[in-house]
Amino acid sequence: MERALPQVDRGNDTYEVSIDFNDLTIDKQEIISILGYTRGTIPSHFEELIDDILSRLPGYCTIRAGYRILDVTTTEGHHDGLIVGGKFFALQNIVTTQLRNSEKASLFVCTIGNAMETWSRALSAGDDVPLGFLVDTVASVTVEQAVDVLHHHIEQTMRHRGLNVTNRYSPGYCNWSVAEQHQLFSFFPQNFCGISLTESALMVPIKSVSGIMGIGRDVQRMEYICDRCNVQECTYRAILEARRERTRK
Repeated sequence: MERALPQVDRGNDTYEVSIDFNDLTIDKQEIISILGYTRGTIPSHFEELIDDILSRLPGYCTIRAGYRILDVTTTEGHHDGLIVGGKFFALQNIVTTQLRNSEKASLFVCTIGNAMETWSRALSAGDDVPLGFLVDTVASVTVEQAVDVLHHHIEQTMRHRGLNVTNRYSPGYCNWSVAEQHQLFSFFPQNFCGISLTESALMVPIKSVSGIMGIGRDVQRMEYICDRCNVQECTYRAILEARRERTRK
């Protein structure tokens, strides 16, 4: 996808982006790898269930996404955070290092809605836990794919301004406290893209992603350094490993 997607200006350099389900590329083998199966080893019954979920997936997804562009200021003597939009974000060392040369930052949010979550919970409550788990896994892959599309859209948009973007990072990963979700969301209108936060910083709908990426002339997207992160139960780590495995094959 080399084209920028349609977007609506919500004011204050805040934009809501139109992402259609057809803009996504859902890789079944990626889902299979995340489930722990190598190519050709997944039981045929499970693969048939995944095929069925994927065939029904478009009807269960309501994709909404948006972002805001803000100025970035480095803090002398501090290597654990940056000032974004006038507020200090304690991003910790890994994220701060990757974003340090940024002139601006994009805060972003993306969701596929709550239908997949509702479907998964209903299956699990109805004694079909394995199918519920499969639906949940497909939902996690789907929302990450939607964020991939949003990331690429922002990258294409910034290129028109002569700027590059960095990798994206989310609260709760790379030692960045999930509590800073509240500060991140303070830069967006209330219920922006249909996403809200609980007191404990949990996003509703659950199948949502928020985060930050750096923007500037002297930044770049690079290989993620997951070996430096202490979060093992990470959807993105699993997806990245699945993509690496697919490339090796």
